[in-house]
Amino acid sequence: MEVLIGQFSRFAVDSNLCPDDWEMVATEFGVKEILWDIDRFHKSWEFNDDDKQANTAEFLREVAEEDDEKAVGLMRRMYTLVNTDSELLEKYPALEMLENGDAGMGVPYSSFSAEQFLDINNVPGTFYPDLVEDINQCYSIGIHDATLVLTRKLLENLLIDVLRRQYGKQEIELYYLPENRRFQNFSTLINNFEDNLADFQHLSGGLDGDFIDELDSFRQNANAEAHSMETNITESQMEEYQKQIRHASQILFQVRENL
Repeated sequence: MEVLIGQFSRFAVDSNLCPDDWEMVATEFGVKEILWDIDRFHKSWEFNDDDKQANTAEFLREVAEEDDEKAVGLMRRMYTLVNTDSELLEKYPALEMLENGDAGMGVPYSSFSAEQFLDINNVPGTFYPDLVEDINQCYSIGIHDATLVLTRKLLENLLIDVLRRQYGKQEIELYYLPENRRFQNFSTLINNFEDNLADFQHLSGGLDGDFIDELDSFRQNANAEAHSMETNITESQMEEYQKQIRHASQILFQVRENL
């Protein structure tokens, strides 16, 4: 839901919608009081202020907290008031779900995946749980390229965490380039992890050459999908990616927790 709200609020700001449109649709969906409770919503839209997107996102989140289906229905109704084209959907891919179904309050959930792409529990902190939630949100509404981009981010950060916990600052260049003030790229992280694999094999089963091949295979596939001009990842491809990523992330989380 957060992905859709983020993209729709940006789309709304870029469109020709006006405050009266929001008032009308909020009334249709019975959420006019929520709209009026958002501080500066009307003024930011009336005067085209910089906080217009933030106020829009806040309104949609509060509607979603009350009723997810109502929030999607409301966005779908607003979407019908704007002239759209294929270029717009390339810019805001999450909005493709609003192209399907009626403009009413119901959401055709059968057209989306109810299964989680990753099922990871009991991970301390907020970074990884929040990232996994974003991955699952993208997958649930069929944004497969974004799912893979965020999954790549997950695996990169796990490798960085593992190398940092094992070697600290003494061998910082295994995962970070101080002179450039940036982390190593995914390919280098995999190579450095492979070069030092013997230091980690006692921490988790399955750490072998096949595991490295699996990581590198996903890296290459994710790179290809991220830089492709077309988004045509099939469900069968996503199922295969899902198997790879669930296995790889499970092992890396186990190594991370055992360090």
